[in-house]
Amino acid sequence: MVRRALAALSLLVCASALAQEPLPPGLHGVDKLAALVQRVSQVQASVATLDADFEQVRTSRLLVAPSVSRGRFHYRAPDSVRWDYDAPREMTVLLTGGVAITYRPAEKRAERIEVGRAQRRVFRFLAATEPLDKLMQHFSFAFRDPLGPGNYILELKPEAHMIKKRLRQVRIEIERTTFLPIKVGYTEADGDSTQYAFSNVKLNSPQSPDLYTLNIPPDVEVVQIKLADGE
Repeated sequence: MVRRALAALSLLVCASALAQEPLPPGLHGVDKLAALVQRVSQVQASVATLDADFEQVRTSRLLVAPSVSRGRFHYRAPDSVRWDYDAPREMTVLLTGGVAITYRPAEKRAERIEVGRAQRRVFRFLAATEPLDKLMQHFSFAFRDPLGPGNYILELKPEAHMIKKRLRQVRIEIERTTFLPIKVGYTEADGDSTQYAFSNVKLNSPQSPDLYTLNIPPDVEVVQIKLADGE
């Protein structure tokens, strides 16, 4: 659940008011891809905070039909994230300071996971908190430009063994005028997939100083989990 909830982070941005200059004309192939990645990375670097409503669609060989969840998403650079799920079941997933907490109020249960240095690196890749230019060091990129009003499409495939164990592919749709990734979907190594859609997005708005602190009631069972770097 933690990896699924963290899969979008700073890639899932939608803000149509942030119009940018188009890419220089006449670019093709790898040159156009390089220019696009550079532009997107510059825009990503300008995001200090992000708040949005989200819809998560999960498909799995174990599910008869796709599972749809909705809630509110919060992000603060460089890697603090909070997902508050409202439907179909209330749940909070928080990642900050190398600790991931999943809290289910109805079950009175929370899982606290301390992650090692290598695991944090994997989470950053899965969560896409790394700018696109840095992701190119660990993923191969396939690029499609439908031209006209259509958005850019990037398909990323991991090349690092640790990431391959968890992730098969990431698909990113980049809005043509803002150069912000507006949709992201990823397929795990076992074939399960997750897609995210965001709305009512606010960029660089003030956030509560305790937003990334989770107060768990004393009657909630907290399970401590330690992940080794090799897991």
